[in-house]
Amino acid sequence: MRVSLIVATTVDGKITTTDDASSQFASEKDLEHLLAVRSQQDAILAGAKTILNDDPTFTSRPVYQRQRRKNGFSPNPIKCVVSGRGSILPSAKMFHHNNSPAIVFTTQQITSDRYKALSKIADVFVVGTEKVDFYKIVQILADNYQVESLLIEGGGEINASVFQAGIVNEVYLTVCPKVAGGRNVPTAVEGDGFVLSDLVDLELISHRIVDSEIFLHYQVR
Repeated sequence: MRVSLIVATTVDGKITTTDDASSQFASEKDLEHLLAVRSQQDAILAGAKTILNDDPTFTSRPVYQRQRRKNGFSPNPIKCVVSGRGSILPSAKMFHHNNSPAIVFTTQQITSDRYKALSKIADVFVVGTEKVDFYKIVQILADNYQVESLLIEGGGEINASVFQAGIVNEVYLTVCPKVAGGRNVPTAVEGDGFVLSDLVDLELISHRIVDSEIFLHYQVR
């Protein structure tokens, strides 16, 4: 399976602002870029906070639905969310738009009530005791849903976890011409970090600049 990670940051590496505006600092061009990358994926995976803040439907625009059909994909990608305690709201739009499967990956910390509520609107998989096991997620998506390409749209903690798990093959990074600052404002990759000998090594595949916004595409060595 090819696993891609996509993220937009400020010049100082932030993925949100002090007023928690998510990635609203990115341009319309970046949104189009995101939708174009999504159109090439079998499945999309996001974190619970992304679903809470942005409440996306993950429904492709008609032009991308036509492209997906032409390329042998379903009209819309499979929609996945990671929520360690199953705290994602059943009312989230991803569960109620388009006919593409919706999947929740959680841990043994989920309560029985939350499990039952989410099971009514999504496929729910327990993939860990306290932390989500991303190896198991990849295996389930490949074996149960025949997923060959997965796009990670996570926050800093999920991005750290998937890099730590070693499952990322390529990275799409948009650097927006903004400075956010803030010592407690999340960056693209959080977690415990890597020591020098374990840094994730990337190779630049392509780049382009549009109105001072830089679009970078890397592969993981």
